[in-house]
Amino acid sequence: MHKLYIPIKDYRIQVTLMSEETPSVAVQKVRFIYKQLESAEPIYINGVQGGMSGRGELIANFFFEYRDAPEEEINHVKDDKIIFDKPLIIFRDNPEKGEIVVKRDIRVRLIIPAQQISSIANWMIDALKASSITVEKKEPEKSEK
Repeated sequence: MHKLYIPIKDYRIQVTLMSEETPSVAVQKVRFIYKQLESAEPIYINGVQGGMSGRGELIANFFFEYRDAPEEEINHVKDDKIIFDKPLIIFRDNPEKGEIVVKRDIRVRLIIPAQQISSIANWMIDALKASSITVEKKEPEKSEK
């Protein structure tokens, strides 16, 4: 077996070549081949919840957040015409007065080793910067006393 060390960003990755003989030529390059499983489909998410586990891994529950469509909408009829301005809306989740019910369907759960967290975060930030899409963090408004 022959060990090869690959520097990637802030890490040094060790690759063990399974051959018993030492290569006669120094390794010049490493080629990574991506294989996509048939079950791999794009999944839309718009939020994440989670935190660090007791073992030091990041648990990330990626979810899709939405409000459910109403179960029914009832409109009155006047002079053989449907009046659309004030329908009676019957919600699925029976919210209390003054309450909005928001659902979060967890679509994907990831467990990320601590060593990978910063490289994945940096990759996401770099991809966003390269996209020319700008995202601004809105500062909370200061309340006057």
